[in-house]
Amino acid sequence: MSFNTRQKNTLIIIMSKHILNGLLGVLFSLCNPVATGWSQDTHHHAIQNQSFESDNGWNNLQSASNEYYAPVHGTHYAVLEGSGAKIDQETDLELEKRKTFYLTIWARSIFNAKHLRQLTSSTQDYPDGSNDHAGVRVTLRILEKTVAETDAAVSPVEIRGAPQEFSNDDGGNVWIDGGYRHAFSESRFVQNLEHDPIHDPWDIAPDFEDYKRAQEDHGAVCPVIIRDRKLLYVSTFEDPEGELEEYHAIQFIEPTGDGSPDYHWPPSPPEKYENLVLSHAGDEEIIAFDPYVFFDEVDQRLWMAWGGNFIAVTELNPETGLLLHEQENPEVMTHEKIHARVADRATNQEDMWTGDNEWIEGAAIYRKNDFWYLFASYGSLMKNYTIRMGRSREPMGPYFDKSGIALTQLNKQKNQFGNSFFLGDDGFQVVPGHPHFWQEGEQTFVGYDYRKSKKKGAGATESRDIFGIRKVYWRHGWPTIWTPITASISATDHPDLIGQQIGIFIENIGDPESVIAIDDVSYTYKAAQ
Repeated sequence: MSFNTRQKNTLIIIMSKHILNGLLGVLFSLCNPVATGWSQDTHHHAIQNQSFESDNGWNNLQSASNEYYAPVHGTHYAVLEGSGAKIDQETDLELEKRKTFYLTIWARSIFNAKHLRQLTSSTQDYPDGSNDHAGVRVTLRILEKTVAETDAAVSPVEIRGAPQEFSNDDGGNVWIDGGYRHAFSESRFVQNLEHDPIHDPWDIAPDFEDYKRAQEDHGAVCPVIIRDRKLLYVSTFEDPEGELEEYHAIQFIEPTGDGSPDYHWPPSPPEKYENLVLSHAGDEEIIAFDPYVFFDEVDQRLWMAWGGNFIAVTELNPETGLLLHEQENPEVMTHEKIHARVADRATNQEDMWTGDNEWIEGAAIYRKNDFWYLFASYGSLMKNYTIRMGRSREPMGPYFDKSGIALTQLNKQKNQFGNSFFLGDDGFQVVPGHPHFWQEGEQTFVGYDYRKSKKKGAGATESRDIFGIRKVYWRHGWPTIWTPITASISATDHPDLIGQQIGIFIENIGDPESVIAIDDVSYTYKAAQ
C-alpha cells in the first residue's frame, strides 16, 4: 500500500494525536490515585533509613554490609540475631481515611559474623551450612495496638520426593510440557503442574532409564523448547574415537513426545559429529562445555552461554539448533563476531571468596524485559561455589555488575573481575551452582544444585549434589532470592485510629541461633474505589 504526501501528513497527525493521548493517559494515571487505585509516595521521609544505609531511624538497629548476601537495595541491611531480636520505628505515616496501607520488607536467612569470616578462611577449610530455621514477623501498631501482623519463613526449602534419593549433578534444569514440570540433570524428575514446585514432592521420571542411555557420560545438560521442537544440549568430555588426549564438545539430543509425563529418547548418545554445535581439542584457553541455551520468544532468536575458564555467549540458529554463523577454522575464540567473551575469572588475582580456586563455569543467560542477565558458577564446586551475575542491554554483552564494572574488567578495588553475587551458601544449602531460570505466570524460579557438606581435606568423601529451587523476584532491575513480606491495614477496619501514626516492628521468630537480614522497607497506599 502506498500513500501520497497529503495522506502521509494526515496519518502522521493522527498517529501523533494517539501518541499524545496515550502519554497524557499515563501521566493522568500516575498523578491521579483514583485512576489506578494506588497513591504516589507523598511521604518521602515518613520512614527513616528505609534501606539501612545509615544508623538512623530504627531502635535496636544492628546493620552490616557484605556482598555475599546480595542486598536488595544499596549495600547495607539490618541484622536480627537470634529469636526475639527486633527493630522498630515510630513513623510519620498516618492511617488515612478510605485508604489501605501496605508495608513491604525484604528478608532472608544469613550466617553469624564468625561463620561469614570462615567463608574467606586462609586455610580454605570452609564451613558447612546451618540447619537453624529462620523466620520473620512484621507487625504494624497504632497507639500500642497491634493492627496487622504477618509471619514468614525465609530459610531455603528442601525439595521432597525423588530429589532426596537421587543425585542431581549440574543444575536444576526445568522445562514445562504436557502439563508437567520436567527437570533434567544427572537424574530426571517430573511434577504435575497443579503442584507447588518448591513445597510438593517430585517423582522420578518414568523414562529415566531411557534418558540415562541417551545422554550417558555427557556431563552438564540444558533443555530448551524452540517453538514446537525440544532439544537437550549436552557436554561431551571424551573423544569417542580415542584420537585426542583432550576433547570437549557441545551437542544436542532430540526427544519426541508430549511430555505427559515421559518422552521417547534415542537409544544411545550422539556420535562424535552428530548434532555437533561446538568442539574444542585442548588448544585454546576456553573449554567447550556447560551449555545453557535460551530461546528468546520476543525476538525469536536462540542464544547459548557456555564455557569454563571464562564464559562466552554465542548465537545459534533456531531452525537447526547449531551455530548461526559457521566458523572458518576450529580455533573457537578467533571468531569474535561469533563468540563473545562475556565473563572472566580472577587469574593470578585471589578472589576473597574462593581463594586460589579461581574458576568459572556453569553459566546461564536469561532475558527479563529490556535486560539480559548472565549468571555463572565461581570457585570450587566442592568447597566454595557461588552464583554471581551481571546484566547487559545486549545478549552478547558487555555485561556489568551492580557497580558498573564489566565482568571482563578487573575491579582494582576488589582485586577481582566484575561480578555481583546472586546466591551463595544459605542455611543448610552450600556451594550452589549451575542455575537455570524459568517462568510460570508472573513468578520466576531458579533451579540449581547444592550440597549439604563440603569436601574437607585430601581423601575426603564428596557430598552428593541435590536439586534446589528458589523463587526469584525482580527488584530495582536485578533478580533476588530475598523474600518480600507485606503487612497491611485498612482505615475502613479501624475508623477510630484514622489520623494516628503507624509504628513498624520487625522481629526474628526463628530458632535461637538463627540470623536474618532485613532490607528495602517500602510502603504504599491504595485508595478505596
